[in-house]
Amino acid sequence: MNLSLKNPLDESNIIIVIDSLDGGGAEAQAIKLASGLKKENIKVSIFPLRSGGTLTKQAKNQNIEIVEGGFKSTRNIKSFIKGFLFLCKTIHSKKNAIVHTFLPFSNFVGSIAGIISGANYIITSRRGLIKLNYLKKKWRIFDKISNFLSDKIVVNAEAIIDEMLTLDSVNPNKVICIRNGINLEKFRIKNYDRNYIRSQFGLLESEFAWVKVANFSNIKGHKDLITSFKNLDPKYQAKLFLVGKDIGSLDELKTLVFKYGLQDRIKFLGFREDIPEILLSMDGYICASYTEGFSNAILEAMASGLPIIATNVGGNSEIIKNKITGLLFKPKDKNEIINTMIEIMENKPLSEKLSKEALKTVNEKYSTKKMVESYIDIYKKALK
Repeated sequence: MNLSLKNPLDESNIIIVIDSLDGGGAEAQAIKLASGLKKENIKVSIFPLRSGGTLTKQAKNQNIEIVEGGFKSTRNIKSFIKGFLFLCKTIHSKKNAIVHTFLPFSNFVGSIAGIISGANYIITSRRGLIKLNYLKKKWRIFDKISNFLSDKIVVNAEAIIDEMLTLDSVNPNKVICIRNGINLEKFRIKNYDRNYIRSQFGLLESEFAWVKVANFSNIKGHKDLITSFKNLDPKYQAKLFLVGKDIGSLDELKTLVFKYGLQDRIKFLGFREDIPEILLSMDGYICASYTEGFSNAILEAMASGLPIIATNVGGNSEIIKNKITGLLFKPKDKNEIINTMIEIMENKPLSEKLSKEALKTVNEKYSTKKMVESYIDIYKKALK
């Protein structure tokens, strides 16, 4: 696409405000959006409220302008005030600023800063379901304030729109759904040696390798997976690889694995940037989360050609059509987890059918290009 010719956004500045660039789905989407906008010669910068973060280097390597706010915590009043004023100054310095925020805290801070600084347009985001603990109760009032102040609210799943209209009485014309997008080219690796990668993980060809990519928090269902593996018959020669950043529950999970004697069957890989290489070496993907907006990890598993099983929560059922592009199961139901894993491992024709349809779907619907085009359309309408 070439949207840069006679582009009404030529004289505008997109400022993406986000809590941090410390690895996560929303953070990854923000970087993909900024990168896509740069390719269209649209001026864009990312303003992480907190400095540092595991994805900062990745963003800078793509020549994305990063302006860090220096927030330390909501309890550090001095850093909060200083960072907020700096955000206001940054927005005010940008001609025809469009403020686009991504997470609850940055929605609140960014929308107020946008109003004070005279931003042309304010876009906030909702990326999960309230009823499934996406937002802590104490933040609900702040969320309502940012909803009121924003010109447009972007969600990544239809289920979130339904909830917002019911719980928050938001004007339906104010909310729009834009699906997450992924860079499909990253999963078309030249000269990829699957056997070599598997050998690095100590995997035999006869073993079935399951993988889950998610930060280690209680809402992601890791405990259910570990307990299910304890009760899974060893005859299936299954192993589980857990990839993600620790945000509070990793030590507890490692203790549980040790308690059950599963150290040889369950491996913790930590935060990784080589996700495509890892996924392409696996045999199946599993999502046991209690809440999801529109899972980047599931999209990446689809792009890797893996059969996918996932909890029937949030946007998962919008991505996965049960028994067509994957299998869905009830959250927290360990017996269903086991039975669904077994169905994939025992039924190779079904597994191959699901993988093929999932790969076709992600290529047709969920590219970064489509996502960026959708956001550009919003930005253009904001200037009319």
